[in-house]
Parts: sequence; C-alpha cells; structure tokens
Amino acid sequence: MTEPAETDRSFVGSVASLGDAVRDLLARIINGLGGIASAALLACGCQGPTVTPIQPIENKPAATVARPEPSDDPKPLGQFNITFYYVIGEDEVAPKKAANDNDQTELAAIDDDARVTLYESQSCNEIAQVTPEFANQLAIQGTGKLNDGRVLNIWGRCTCGHPAGTRTCFKVTQNQWGTAGTGHPLQPFRTVAVDPKVVKLGTLLYVPLLEGRTMPGRPPWGGYVHDGCVVADDTGGHIDGNRLDLFVGRKGYFLGLSGTGSSHAWARHVPVYDGSKLCQRDGRHVSRKTGSI
Repeated sequence: MTEPAETDRSFVGSVASLGDAVRDLLARIINGLGGIASAALLACGCQGPTVTPIQPIENKPAATVARPEPSDDPKPLGQFNITFYYVIGEDEVAPKKAANDNDQTELAAIDDDARVTLYESQSCNEIAQVTPEFANQLAIQGTGKLNDGRVLNIWGRCTCGHPAGTRTCFKVTQNQWGTAGTGHPLQPFRTVAVDPKVVKLGTLLYVPLLEGRTMPGRPPWGGYVHDGCVVADDTGGHIDGNRLDLFVGRKGYFLGLSGTGSSHAWARHVPVYDGSKLCQRDGRHVSRKTGSI
C-alpha cells in the first residue's frame, strides 16, 4: 500500500481538529441555553415540567335529558256557563189567572179542554192530564212530580195522537229524583247535563267554583260543603257548547243558590277541569279522592 502524502495527512488533521472545535462549540451553546432556561425558571419561581400520570378512564353513564315529572294538576277543559234544573212539582205551577169584572184575579176554571195529556213513550199509554203550564215546565226541566207522587222523565219525541215528532213523551221512573240520560239516578248537586260533543258522558268534572260552597237543603241531599266534584251523566235539548246544567233537586234549592239580587251571575264563565285525578265515583256516590289537594 502506498503511504499517504504529507499534504493529505495535514488535511485530515485539520478536518479532525475542525470537528472537535465544532463539537466543543455546540456543547457550549447547549450548556448556555440550559443555564439560561434554569435561570429563567428560578427567576419566576417555576419548576420544570412534570409528567402527570395517566388516570384510568372511568365508565360513566351517558348523560340523559331530564324529563318533566308528570303533573298532578287537573286538565283544564275551558270556561263554561252553569245553569240549573230541578224536579218541578205539579203543585208548584199554578194555572194562569184571569181578571174578573172588579179587576181582581182569581184562578181560571180548568176544564178538560184546557188540559194536556201526557203520554208514555213507545206504548202511547196515557200517564196523566195536567195543566198547560205544568206541561211546559215539565218539558223545560225534564223531570217532574205529579200530585199523585209519580216522578216523570222526559223521554224524547213521539207520535202519540199527533204527527211524527210533534209531541214530547215521558216515562215514569222509580228513582226519587228522576233518571239521567246515562241511566244513572239524578243526584242533586252532583249530576250535570252536558253537550256530549264537548264533554263525554260519564266524565268526572272538577268545578272549583262549587268547592267550599254550602249546598241548600238538608242531608243527605243538601246541607253540606261541596268539594267541587260532579259527573256528566245527563243531556238536554238546550245544552249546547260550553254549558253545564247542574241538577239541584228542587226549585227551592235553585232559589237557595241564587246570589245577590236573586241572580245566578256568579255561575258565568266558570273554569272547569277534568276531574279524573281529583274525583271518584263509587256507585251513586261522587266525591273527592282521599288525599287529593
């Protein structure tokens, strides 16, 4: 092998010396930067970076959307006008009076021609002959009591003795206060007649206006503080839209519910609610549920 020339050795040595110099310079620069960083950290009172240990991931349930709790408040059905009906007694309706020659009034003579025949539905059997005034009131109230004690319910139109659908027929009922359209006995201060297109028959209703009001009459039908619960058991030819016709039993009870000036203006535009959450029915008895507010 040929020995390297002297000039080659000098070049290699120079390169080696240069490499040592570069390495020495880089080491000084790195040491200088480390010193500056340490000084800066000491000046600000900071510590060097620390390694945070990795925490294990917990299996947490997914977040759920809060749902509103079901409300116990009764559902509002709207504003209603309350009217009243009762059993009209034959003895409560006097015939029209006529003036005599002395300008005094006396009862007009009632002959057979002036009387109205009441017919039983379907069979067209004659029930009774009554004055026109009583027959008119019987048709309005829907239930009446004859002088002989029989209680009659209006039972729709019939053809007894007249063209189709022109006469109102009736039915004798064994219930003390008459029978509602659902077949249940009428209950004073508990039965209401409704428009079935607005309120379904059999629906329990809550009427706050009645709650706390003392019902007229004597127990068991009256003389108690009402709890606001009634039942939609009846209908009527003049019951249309948002109207409740409260059955009150007797004409005297109707008068007893009148307010100032013997009017029933207090029963106008009354809020009515679905009473299924507040009220209950046990046979004939309608009342507030135990524990309901």
